[in-house]
Amino acid sequence: MIKTNIKNIKPLILFSSRAVDKKIIQRLKNNPKVQIVDEFTMFTSELNEILDLKFKNKKVGNIKSFNDIWIYYPWRLSLVHLVNKFFFRQLRLSRNNNLITIAEQKKFLNYKVGIVGMNVGYHAAICLALEGGAEKMKFADPDILTPTSFNRFRASLVELGENKTILSAQQVYEIDPFYSLELYTKGITHKNIDKFLNKPKINLLIEEMDNLPLKIFIREKAKQYHIPVIMVTGNAENLILDIERYDMKMQPKLLNGYLSKKIIDKISRISLLTKPEKVKLAKDFIGSRYLHKRLLQSFAEVGKTIPGIPQIAETSFLRGLVLTQVTRRMANNEYIPSGRYKIKIDNIFNILC
Repeated sequence: MIKTNIKNIKPLILFSSRAVDKKIIQRLKNNPKVQIVDEFTMFTSELNEILDLKFKNKKVGNIKSFNDIWIYYPWRLSLVHLVNKFFFRQLRLSRNNNLITIAEQKKFLNYKVGIVGMNVGYHAAICLALEGGAEKMKFADPDILTPTSFNRFRASLVELGENKTILSAQQVYEIDPFYSLELYTKGITHKNIDKFLNKPKINLLIEEMDNLPLKIFIREKAKQYHIPVIMVTGNAENLILDIERYDMKMQPKLLNGYLSKKIIDKISRISLLTKPEKVKLAKDFIGSRYLHKRLLQSFAEVGKTIPGIPQIAETSFLRGLVLTQVTRRMANNEYIPSGRYKIKIDNIFNILC
């Protein structure tokens, strides 16, 4: 894996039918450092089976003759032989069929999503991409991959020090090279927040930042632009889901009114607080009465016996699942009201009587 800068994050899509692309393809094939992945017959054999069912008694032509493309991933030094976008999606998303209808899939694909905070947002980004949702996404996070992320962020040791938006984008592109991603590797700031939310405008904001003042500010901006916000908080092995429908006529208060004026005032003065006070404020942001006993105990131990607020992989992946489920439902205009939702998994083994 090659450390990647923002300029060469997108894969290169090369068409065998274009003379200029043919030269590039041949040059890459001749490069001994480039890995060639050519399983084109695998694509065509599975496609024929799917298309025979989908287009019964209809001629779709010779797949190989007009859908032959190559994808070059510069960060992997890999060249992959592929069918074109239409047939690739027909194949890749075929197992969604019926669980997600064709009409639902189209709306889901066209739903534009912004994700801030990739430590958790990464799991939503990958799940969205796997299900074929939100073809246009924006990612924002200034953080890099560090050793303490390896209990929940799926990455390789060779990627240590890489920005998390870049790592997330690379994995999305390796699932589907036709995605359109906009990356904010320096995170959200007061200068770029309007561009992130509104140029072009996103349909949904997934907010998973650690920065408390920015969590408030981005909600104020989302409310101004009538963009709904969803956030999932890990609660030991359980989750707390907050949905704020700023796109509806009856707009909720910030974080559905769960934030008291006292907490908001403290957040505005966060730079003056001590580290223990900041840890307590992070706990109060959600509210002690909603938190799992073990998580509450952990807050008391931060800076004493543990270095930071604990998070685990199973909760992180579950957060991605929940964020994707809510996104897909909202993309298809299902009524999902504002509010705080409790998702419990710690009693998963209760016997049904």
